[in-house]
Amino acid sequence: MPAAPPDIPADFSALTPERHVALAVSGGSDSTALMRLAADWARTNHPGLVLSVLTVDHGLRPAAAAEARQVGQWATALGLGHQVLRWTEDPKPATGLQARAREARYGLMAQWCQAQGATALLTAHTLDDQAETVLMRLARTTSPDSLAGIRPAGGWQGLPLLRPLLGVKRQALRDWLASLGQPWIDDPSNEDPRFERVRARRSLAAMGPETTARLAALAEAAARATDLLARTARKWLAFSLQEHEAGICHIAAGDFRDLPAALQERILAIVIAHYGGGQGAVDADELRRIARWACSGEGPVRCTLGGALLGRRKTGFWVTREAGRIAASPQRVPGDGKLLWDNRFLVEAVPGSTVAPVAARKLPPLAGVPVYAQRAGPWVEPPPGAPPARIRFLRLNTQR
Repeated sequence: MPAAPPDIPADFSALTPERHVALAVSGGSDSTALMRLAADWARTNHPGLVLSVLTVDHGLRPAAAAEARQVGQWATALGLGHQVLRWTEDPKPATGLQARAREARYGLMAQWCQAQGATALLTAHTLDDQAETVLMRLARTTSPDSLAGIRPAGGWQGLPLLRPLLGVKRQALRDWLASLGQPWIDDPSNEDPRFERVRARRSLAAMGPETTARLAALAEAAARATDLLARTARKWLAFSLQEHEAGICHIAAGDFRDLPAALQERILAIVIAHYGGGQGAVDADELRRIARWACSGEGPVRCTLGGALLGRRKTGFWVTREAGRIAASPQRVPGDGKLLWDNRFLVEAVPGSTVAPVAARKLPPLAGVPVYAQRAGPWVEPPPGAPPARIRFLRLNTQR
């Protein structure tokens, strides 16, 4: 198998400690190149590494099943195992089809990896994909987080995602495949102008290769800026955040007000993500609004964002969980006696104990802790005669 030429800067170094990883291969030029490059790298650098090729048949085109079989033949010729995963949802969504298909595709592959012991999934995102992503996001936002585009490493449902071709141009991969006599499959949906990415791809082609390189460079610069902001924000929180076991934190107004706006917003994003129960990313415009609210002393004394409840005082503001966003149905402590409740509290109790929000139950007041924070805490009901539960609030990790 010919080695990759030096103008293909594929980076498989993250696979060195792995024993079994999966490759997402549709049969297009990018993923076919990924499969051959990974097989070549493993043969030379990591002979013990198991590579499994996964192809998802979305059931959207009649030719998809035959294409998946073709990928299987190419994988077999390289000595790799191949598995076809089928998206069986029926009927398919009438709107947002590409986004829903992407979620289904990654969900199926993550489930397979977790079931088969594959510890990472490799995808074939290229420098061109990066530029397209940044161009699409520029139309909607100026947030550095968003403009950082696709990261070399990410995750899906707890499974690490690795993108070793992110610095490689698509045409370089195609030229290399052609030199090997390796065909690939062209998906007709990649030419359908109804899809935003197709329109972005055509715009980039009209702008010239320099624009693609500049947009990819912008993504890299934005990624460095957001990483620096995140590290600075966590260092500031390590020294300035005051946390209470009841599941509430306090931030002093003076210290916070003196920070640059971008750092204020990053701090809020980290705090809200944790105290909101891990509800997901918060819109950048909303973070700006909350930062202004926290510093101005104007508007309501309480507000909500991302599953968190924030309250303002003269000396600063506090953040806790929005009780109304917590599922009211009780959870049962499993056989090992430990339950992570609402992504915030570790409950250790006799198996079979039930855990639900405190909600309207009356608790003795705690100094400096508003009733809203108490309502958002866990209430444990152990079986009769069982010892009391141990409840520990998981403080924000400032070291990541």
